[in-house]
Amino acid sequence: MLVKAFGFLLLPLYTLYLETDQYGIINIINSFNAMATYIVSFSLYSAVMRYFVEYGSDTERFKRFVGSITTFVILSGLFFFTALFLLRNSISGFLFENITFFPYVLIGISTLIFISIYNVHQNLMLAMQSGKKLTLLNLIFFVLQVILNIMFVVFLDMKAVGILLAGLITNIIYFIYVFIDYYKMKILWIGIDYKLIKESLLYSIPIIPHNISTYLASFASKVILNKSESLSEVGVYGVASQFGSLIDIVQFSVSKAFRPWVFDNLKNLTNEAKEEVRRFSYYLLLFYSFMYIVIGLFSQEVVVLLLPKSYVLAWTVIPIIVVGFSIKSIYYFYINLLFYNKQASRILFVATLTGSMLDIILAYLLIPVIGMYGSAVAFTFAKIIIVTIIVIVSRKYNDVKYSVLKMLLIIIPSLLFMGLGLIFSYSVFLDQFDWFNVLYKVIILVTYLLIIFLTNKDLPKKVLLLLKRKKPIHQKDNESLEVLG
Repeated sequence: MLVKAFGFLLLPLYTLYLETDQYGIINIINSFNAMATYIVSFSLYSAVMRYFVEYGSDTERFKRFVGSITTFVILSGLFFFTALFLLRNSISGFLFENITFFPYVLIGISTLIFISIYNVHQNLMLAMQSGKKLTLLNLIFFVLQVILNIMFVVFLDMKAVGILLAGLITNIIYFIYVFIDYYKMKILWIGIDYKLIKESLLYSIPIIPHNISTYLASFASKVILNKSESLSEVGVYGVASQFGSLIDIVQFSVSKAFRPWVFDNLKNLTNEAKEEVRRFSYYLLLFYSFMYIVIGLFSQEVVVLLLPKSYVLAWTVIPIIVVGFSIKSIYYFYINLLFYNKQASRILFVATLTGSMLDIILAYLLIPVIGMYGSAVAFTFAKIIIVTIIVIVSRKYNDVKYSVLKMLLIIIPSLLFMGLGLIFSYSVFLDQFDWFNVLYKVIILVTYLLIIFLTNKDLPKKVLLLLKRKKPIHQKDNESLEVLG
């Protein structure tokens, strides 16, 4: 979460030393990289997570599996970089209008290959459930990136170039570390086992449209916003996205840690296991709903107090984005069921691609009319469509017996209270901090929490019991842990 929240934590620094157009450049290039990394890697991160369950107990096979994926991703990254460099004149005008290829785009696409290997290694650690190691690793590289950003932006005044360069250097260092770590784990192997890579690609390629679609829609919206409005508008919208995406940072991070546990339960799906997965999912959703209302209510005060005046209206977009991410939270629970089933994973793109195409179309229609608000509205409608399709598709595989109605009954009240708490913000105190408005929001939040407490008095006790419960490790998993430490 800390690494994903990196951009948000440094927002005061970014906005103090970067004009809105400079922040717009960073947003567009980072958004492009978030999308393109799935193309470079052919979504093989998903295969790492899925096939660890099958290959983890066979040391030699697992070594060749990891080595094949790593080698393939490096070769793919080199090819992709070369193609983008040769076509730089075309892509600059089409995708990066008002942004010069040298140095901005060049640094961005140079980072791609290293980000891809970073993601492969991170997913391997997640599959092995090496939580402590992963946390320590991410903290070290997080601190390194913070230091480089401060050095380049504050002391050397390199603006957007400094932030992009800091990202490139950090990812290169991580890239080197990956091979050291593979060597220590005795799984370092360079080459391609065609049988293993073919099996992995057959699983991961159908997932590419699913993985890429959300990032494609986000990138397309920023490109449209840049063309229709300006880089400055992209920068302001980027700030709003950082606040709204705090919810998704938590949901995404928890989901990645949650998925191996769900997979483990799905292997031996007893009634007790189903009930455990279902209950813990609802508890998580209740926690997420608290985030929705806090971020939606108080993002205005944070923006007004901490960021320059040129960014102040960014807060007005945040509640719309919060609604979109709150709907997306349902998706994270249902998607685990589809990821576990190999056949189901191949039809994920139906939902995500449909929703993302709708997002792009609506953004194209709405942004010229209402600017950055059009992008936020398009995003929210797209999430509703994606979740609807995912829920329908997953009915066949819903062994856990999730209830979307029960999930909505958790989410909707928090959004209603958020809307109620923002009445004065939108009507009276649009661009200013006011203590009366803050007090009113606190009363709304306390009222919501009181209702949650009264309707869920035994919730803390149930969560503690669930967390303390120990489930036996299967013999195959135990062997995997012994082999891989």
